[in-house]
Amino acid sequence: MGNKNISMKVVKEKTGLTSRQIRYYDKMNLVFPERSSGNQRLFSEEDIKRLKKIKSLIDRGYTISAVKEKLKLPHFMKKQGKKSALKKIKTDGDRRLTSLYPVSDRSFLAKLLDKNIKKE
Repeated sequence: MGNKNISMKVVKEKTGLTSRQIRYYDKMNLVFPERSSGNQRLFSEEDIKRLKKIKSLIDRGYTISAVKEKLKLPHFMKKQGKKSALKKIKTDGDRRLTSLYPVSDRSFLAKLLDKNIKKE
């Protein structure tokens, strides 16, 4: 997968999306930008293609959940993109696990997630 060094400003210009829409799609785990040392989102050309596809589906009336289904990770992203996506999902999941499970269960579930990420 290409370098993730494209700024939000360039992504907005190339996709026609607003910053708010892009942040929302990131929050909904539809796109998986990396972060700079200053915590700014950094995108690749593949991310831009994915955002254009998301925009096209939304414009045609698809809901967010339908877009997620349509763009399932294994079918749309290359191996490196899946790994990045799984790490983001694991981080989000770790935050949720903290409030849902006792420490012993949380530790076990975190190990399972780590195993799945390493397999990818």
